[in-house]
Amino acid sequence: MKTEDKQDATKETPYFIIQSLDKTLNILQCFIDERSPMGVSEIARKMSLHKSVVHRLLMTLQTHGYLEQVKKTEKYMVGPKAFELGSVFTNSTDLVDSGKKILVELVEKTGFTAHLAILEKDSVLYLVNVEPDHLKYLFGAVGQRRDVYHSALGKCLTAWLPEEQVIKVMEKCTFQKFTENTIGSLEQFLEELKQVRQVGYATDKEERALGVHCVGAPVRNKQGDVIAAISISGYGVTDDKLNEISMIVKSSAAQLSRRNGNFDQ
Repeated sequence: MKTEDKQDATKETPYFIIQSLDKTLNILQCFIDERSPMGVSEIARKMSLHKSVVHRLLMTLQTHGYLEQVKKTEKYMVGPKAFELGSVFTNSTDLVDSGKKILVELVEKTGFTAHLAILEKDSVLYLVNVEPDHLKYLFGAVGQRRDVYHSALGKCLTAWLPEEQVIKVMEKCTFQKFTENTIGSLEQFLEELKQVRQVGYATDKEERALGVHCVGAPVRNKQGDVIAAISISGYGVTDDKLNEISMIVKSSAAQLSRRNGNFDQ
């Protein structure tokens, strides 16, 4: 990090931030970003900190069970306490519990993989994932993040936000082109959201990967705010099939909304 960047970051840091705690939480963020074991030197480079400082912070996290050290490599990995903390979140909201039941029913009706996600800052955060093969809650996508602009979930989660808030969410988006169908600009994305609002659901027609189609619909709370979205995704979906599935996904989202106190969807 350049000197002027560090100065800018310092100016923007709120007065109430405890620096040591901030650094500790940023270390945990490194593991979320990388999703693999990391060593002291690697983390020190990422955070522009001295290795001795990083080492002490890692040891503190290890002492409390949030990290573990891999003996063969001496690198660190996420510990059981971090999983325990995450499970507190998933178990503290009725959204996840009722969402699992809805997704299982959705998979049984469509035969495709189903997801439940929320908008967390500027990305889609997956909470539940159900596969059609054995109707189990798999963890392949759970806890992972995806960009907003190329997923049906992301479109649903942002379509009903004020436009200035959408622009804020997409502020750092680079609009990487994965296929020729991928949305390539903020203007194109905003136009897409208009269509989503008109029909009440969103689609991803081979925007992230060729052959893969996705349909998503918003989940609302008692006040009518979009608090989550559900979707199905899979290969070999024709346009006629997509229209049929869209109605099923909308119905499932409305059912989950009712369980969260919204009876208007």
